[in-house]
Amino acid sequence: MTGILLVSHSKQLAEGLAQLLHGVAGEELLIETVGGIQNLGVDATMVLEGIDDLTDWGCTTILIFGDLGSAFLAAETARDLMQGTQDIRVVDAPFVEGSLAACMVLTMGSTAEEAIKAAEEAYQIRKR
Repeated sequence: MTGILLVSHSKQLAEGLAQLLHGVAGEELLIETVGGIQNLGVDATMVLEGIDDLTDWGCTTILIFGDLGSAFLAAETARDLMQGTQDIRVVDAPFVEGSLAACMVLTMGSTAEEAIKAAEEAYQIRKR
């Protein structure tokens, strides 16, 4: 099973995006959020906790989406600390459009690779 981990400097931003994803893609998708609560920021320890939660829920593959560059650094550090014990992919895609595209593809029964491809293609989405 593939899970989604949303990593943001703001916990509220990540939770709001998770609400949007569940609203569009359905509640059956496993989505976890991590991010700053009192202060803005995120670190590898927070990401590891999110990975642990998704693993406890039965996820064998985890796609991580970040809001800003240091969120990606924290995600990559956490992935490296796991030393290959999990299939963890840090996805280079727009936070909102990319994670939404991945979730839509996953709900149709597609693979993690197809979800990543859809997320990366979200860079091409024009809003106007």
